Amino acid sequence: MLKRFLHIAAIAFVATCLFSCAVVDANAQDAPKSPIGVKHVVWIGSDGFGAHYVNWDELPNLKKMKENGSWTLHMRSVLPSSSAINWHTMMVGAPSEMHGYRNWNSKKPEIEPVYVNERGYFPDVFRVLKDAIPGCRCTTVYNWDGIQFCYDNDAVDDQVFVDNIEAVYQTALKQLDTKPTYALIYFGEPDSTGHSIGWGTPEYQAMMTKIDDYIGKIFKHLEEIGMLDDTVVYFSSDHGGSGKGHGEGRLDHMEAPYLICGKGIKKGEITDVFVNFDCPATVLSIFGVEAPQCWRGQPADVLETK
Repeated sequence: MLKRFLHIAAIAFVATCLFSCAVVDANAQDAPKSPIGVKHVVWIGSDGFGAHYVNWDELPNLKKMKENGSWTLHMRSVLPSSSAINWHTMMVGAPSEMHGYRNWNSKKPEIEPVYVNERGYFPDVFRVLKDAIPGCRCTTVYNWDGIQFCYDNDAVDDQVFVDNIEAVYQTALKQLDTKPTYALIYFGEPDSTGHSIGWGTPEYQAMMTKIDDYIGKIFKHLEEIGMLDDTVVYFSSDHGGSGKGHGEGRLDHMEAPYLICGKGIKKGEITDVFVNFDCPATVLSIFGVEAPQCWRGQPADVLETK
């Protein structure tokens, strides 16, 4: 009797293992696949980095991204051309009329969003990736605390607020060592310099160069830790400015750079219309993830086709 019981138990155990393996295999087959074989995407964001002030000769690392990937200096912000509203827009794939953020320091929607998910949020890129990709790991580091109100914090595994851009860079290296699926590295400059001294001033241009230097060091670190070959890196800003301010409906306030390079990314200028809510749609296309129906952004035509 005992032998029969043990025999039945063994059969049941094997059957359970086989069923579990089948479920895992099925889930693996259902998981999205990057059409260009990318495992990681790193977003480097720089606040107030106006496209009208870009001098490629002073920005060697951004120039290298330009030469080795896709780029535009005509990515438009939504209005008003201010911070929180546009960082949120670059995360949620839709304009402010839909997601409800309306101000430079919005911490929640000022008008009711047209759609919210089961968590009560208009879906952002972190949440969509987290739900779609098994084992997805997301990280953020920033030195403006307003960034934390632009996305669903529970979708980010490791987020760190620091008080200066050097600390952003140093913390970002530690986060990249964990090899996240998707990372946001946010620098609150040259926006602060623009407000205190002025857009386009020598001090502003020097801060742009400093951000460019950090970008070069981040690329070097990605190479050192063996991530560069299967990673896409993109750079964007939220707005430009003039004098000591921004937020108006004028092109030097609204146009920001967008550069993207890495495995499977085309080389050349993006000539199609590109608005900042196209940024997260482009990220999803890199990972082979379907965008939510409520998004309005379109992926940029930057992926190489076989």
